[in-house]
Amino acid sequence: MEEKKTGLAQGITLRPYQKEKKEGVLEKLLSGEKINFFVSLPQGAGKTIIALSVLSELINTGKVENVLVILPRTVLVDQWVEGAQEKFYGLSIMKNPTISKKSIRHIRGWMRHSGARGIAMTMHSFRNFIRRGDFSEDDFDMVIVDEAMDIVARDFIEQYRMSYYHKGMEKWRTPKIFLFPFQVKESRLDRMVKKFGVKVSCLIREDIRDASTKMVYSVPNPIIIDDPLVNSVTSVLEEEYRQARRNVMMILNKYHIEGYKENLETLLSHRVIKRLRERYAVDNNAVQQIQTMISKYILTRHIKKWFLYSNRSDISRSILASQIDVEEWLKHEDKKLLKLVEVVQSIIKQNKKIYIFSQYVATAELIHHTLQSKLGMGQKDVTIVTGEDQEEQYLKLEQFKKEGHVLISTPVFDKGTDIPQADAIIVYTPPLSKDSLFQVVGRIRGGDVVFLAYQGYEEEIINAISESLREGLKTEDNI
Repeated sequence: MEEKKTGLAQGITLRPYQKEKKEGVLEKLLSGEKINFFVSLPQGAGKTIIALSVLSELINTGKVENVLVILPRTVLVDQWVEGAQEKFYGLSIMKNPTISKKSIRHIRGWMRHSGARGIAMTMHSFRNFIRRGDFSEDDFDMVIVDEAMDIVARDFIEQYRMSYYHKGMEKWRTPKIFLFPFQVKESRLDRMVKKFGVKVSCLIREDIRDASTKMVYSVPNPIIIDDPLVNSVTSVLEEEYRQARRNVMMILNKYHIEGYKENLETLLSHRVIKRLRERYAVDNNAVQQIQTMISKYILTRHIKKWFLYSNRSDISRSILASQIDVEEWLKHEDKKLLKLVEVVQSIIKQNKKIYIFSQYVATAELIHHTLQSKLGMGQKDVTIVTGEDQEEQYLKLEQFKKEGHVLISTPVFDKGTDIPQADAIIVYTPPLSKDSLFQVVGRIRGGDVVFLAYQGYEEEIINAISESLREGLKTEDNI
């Protein structure tokens, strides 16, 4: 009997449902029935190990020699490759190559002679390689795309054009596995299946609930901070935001334009504008109105979030500081930050570790400075990771796990990195989407989920977010 080239490492076994999913994919794939698989399972269910098990079997049967793995960001590439090597023997994968440092000839040579089973890279890198013609479908026998909905954007607009990065891949006849969290809406997955071809695609979506995936959360009502000045400013900005959106919708309805109302930002893309002119006969005046209104819509939303979550010293130096309510607000200490200090102090007294999430670097730095100054916490007590120090971020994470009390992080750890040592997560700045929220909260693998919100506008948003978490996660109220 021929010795296997790769397989599960000693002590690693598949759960019964993982084995079932793996065998289901292999059966459809080897029979030629399907080539695209969209796997949507809850956090902790082991989507990655299912995909790697399929890859391992295909390598052993000689069906795959080179795999292409695509991930949202560099830190996940590193973690994914290292995880594959830990869980499987004989499964070495090359990490995100940088064409500016290594020539494409060098990279190809390394792939041929190193014994690597393939290459892992970010979606940005993939798009660049494909655009330059450095790689093509012929270079790979299989593709795995993890966190397929959540490509990291280089700017605000780009994050609404994720399909740009997948463009052309739907034509590849290479077997492909796309991995998604279960919280991704089924309608979004259905659109992906249609794009890649219903006849050759299979959606595997199941809300698996067994003892091995059990992570129980407590999501109490948000802690409300009363600050009328904050509510006054955000209410004005919200009305401006809504009015700009209404104006855009009126133009879209006038021309009977469908398909862009959920993500209006895509209308700033020159590709989309060209399509509107050709398909809907939208004139230049209407195009200019749409782009002006959407720019205002985006700017207003940014200002609103910036006011709520940015560093106060930055706001004090901006034109926003001349607004009467903002000027008055800046004269006093931030009530939300002061409440955060109280909450952190209370949780630490219970001998619990805390993970504080902030969507923005400036806010994370502000929280870090505040906890150090107000609670006298040292570097070992409170750790901050913002993604600007990729070489050190996992060292800092290990430091927190061993001896720290508080870990403050931006979206660096929102996907793929578990922080089970944390007993509670404080979501100080909500993520940009519901899907991302579930990813962020899921890092602690069960525990307390704490929200803080200003009374009024932000309170309504956070209440809705809290309720969606209670419905989507296993909480003490629904198990």
